[in-house]
Amino acid sequence: MAIEHYKRRMGEHEIEQIILTNKNGMRVELINWGATLVDVRVPDKYGVAESVTLAYDDLAMYEANPSYFGAIVGRVAGRIEGSRFQLGGQEYALPANTGAHHLHGGAGAMSHQPWRVHLNDDADWQSVRFEYVSPAGENAYPAQLNVSVTYLLTQDNTLSINYHADADAPTLCNLTNHAYFNLSGNARRTVHEHRLQVDADAVCAMSDDLIVTGDAWLVAGSVFDFRAAQPLAQALHSDDRRILLAQGLDHYFILNRHSREKPQISLSDEISGRRLRVWTNQPCAVLYAHNYPSSEVLRHGKIGAQHDALCIETQKLPHQRLPNGDHPAAIYPEQAYTQRTDFCFDIL
Repeated sequence: MAIEHYKRRMGEHEIEQIILTNKNGMRVELINWGATLVDVRVPDKYGVAESVTLAYDDLAMYEANPSYFGAIVGRVAGRIEGSRFQLGGQEYALPANTGAHHLHGGAGAMSHQPWRVHLNDDADWQSVRFEYVSPAGENAYPAQLNVSVTYLLTQDNTLSINYHADADAPTLCNLTNHAYFNLSGNARRTVHEHRLQVDADAVCAMSDDLIVTGDAWLVAGSVFDFRAAQPLAQALHSDDRRILLAQGLDHYFILNRHSREKPQISLSDEISGRRLRVWTNQPCAVLYAHNYPSSEVLRHGKIGAQHDALCIETQKLPHQRLPNGDHPAAIYPEQAYTQRTDFCFDIL
């Protein structure tokens, strides 16, 4: 099937909708607003294709998208403490949008802007490349940042997300995708009984207001130990203070060295038989279990509820400054930013 490409109304904006498909019945829906991954449908063990991501029922909700459903977030994913960072010996102040801190690039960032669209339809795969130019001074970040993100769907049910960015002067860049996964199909169950495996020996230590401190907690003997597959309920039902502060999982897992033989992250649902395996060249992944739903009206007659999905946000490590004191997300004109994360779906 050819790539489907439509123009739609989204509130006050006209946007572009793209649908990628493969021979196995996998379907990926995207929009150019925020280069957003709206929906992924994959078959279960009986061959029934259903949605495995949370999606708003009304497309107009993506204009505000307070939960960042499926969006590309940046320039910097996550929180910047006190909305300040150091770069080249200079301190920069950013607008605060979560208490005193700066979150996901700030209000009106690339997650909430239209991107340019380029399609590519091949016999073995379909892809769409989104491009965005973040001008110097956008949300007070220095330098112009040129970003491209390519979603590529293969015939073996792999959705690969490839990122590239370059800047005309030193700035920050740490991008991720904010899709919420639930493998039960059309979000019919929460993810408490999904089994999670993470190849990580430690997570970043965090303060009471969820700011990384520069230290790390070893996962051994704790509710964060998913080195062997465990139900997510191990953490989500825990009375561990570090879980209670975040109202669930919202933590940076420090990934071990990757190889093509072993995914860093695996998520599975035994009832549907669906499995998601994740490979990335990034050193870290935030696992976030939709701890703060806002009763969103979702597709399939669902209302957003706590722990009804899991975000797998692959990215740079946020907790260690560079040797020159710069923020760990610093990039320079001679040093392009690249990232690749593969989301591979199959049946147990």
